[in-house]
Amino acid sequence: MEPVDLLPLLSESQPRRLRVVENLLRGRRTVSTLYWGQRYHLLSLLNLNKTLARGGLDDTAAVLVAHGWAQIDAEKETVQLTAAGAAQRDAKVYYQPVTAEQWPYLDHQALRARLFLAIQVVSQYAHSQAQYYPLQVDLAARQAVRRWFHTMKAPTLAATISAALTASLTKIPTMAADVLTAQFTGFNQPGVTSEQQAQLTGKTTWELYLMQLDGLTQVALDARQPTHPLHSLVAALWQPPVARSAQVTLAAVQAGQTLTQIAATRHVKLSTVREHLLEAAIMLSLTDFPYAQLLPATTRQDFQTVVSGPIDEWQYGDLPETVQNQYDFFDFRLFAIWCGKQEA
Repeated sequence: MEPVDLLPLLSESQPRRLRVVENLLRGRRTVSTLYWGQRYHLLSLLNLNKTLARGGLDDTAAVLVAHGWAQIDAEKETVQLTAAGAAQRDAKVYYQPVTAEQWPYLDHQALRARLFLAIQVVSQYAHSQAQYYPLQVDLAARQAVRRWFHTMKAPTLAATISAALTASLTKIPTMAADVLTAQFTGFNQPGVTSEQQAQLTGKTTWELYLMQLDGLTQVALDARQPTHPLHSLVAALWQPPVARSAQVTLAAVQAGQTLTQIAATRHVKLSTVREHLLEAAIMLSLTDFPYAQLLPATTRQDFQTVVSGPIDEWQYGDLPETVQNQYDFFDFRLFAIWCGKQEA
């Protein structure tokens, strides 16, 4: 990631922990990372760069500081854009994804492997070519494409897939559609790499990656329809918003069990049960989480009378002792999540 890529992920009004941004990209799903990811409106970054090394953004942030575009608070471990940095960010036309809210719920790596191989197979099949070098993808992708192709194989398959892809890619910005399709491999078309596209367009490989994600996600969104020709190939790549274990905990709460009962039944710590629920609260919509059970109106009122100012500045330790004796950190954090979603 280059400095120009990091600028849109920072704010001039909100100090942000660089380690949170890094952990989101690396797919570290701790409650703290998810909570601050929500506060920074950056949950769409989750899992986008699993190979990023710890500290992998430090040098990039240092470049911003050297240019006077950001300042770092070493004590709080936060980075914040300066006025010059905000101006630099706003002066550049940087790609704004249209499907980013869906990114945390889709296995993009598997989707790319399956879709790219399927397009190559269909293209070669349409030109009656049986001898070619298939794209190097993992075994699971190869098997999935093989099953799908033998089910869908027909003289009209190429035209059907072309029409479906065209319908999807007209829903995203033209440049993003062009970036994705230029990477497709098929009959007499080797496909270009992101590095080649970067040289041709002047965009960074990260910005081009965001465009690719937009195109892939739009195709996957449309392929949710059972009648879509790619449905059986990619529909299963959608992931639940919360981890399986957290789903079980949430279902138990919705069935009327107390947190203590759930911990005893599942043989886990009470703190683990609470972490499950905080993850679910962050990742689910207001209507999909049982706030009425876990954060009743009386609890919300008690907190509302003692907190003030920006949510990011709230500290459990600043609450009156009487409130801390009545409510623990779990209740306080759940209230902050609820307020953040109300705010959004």
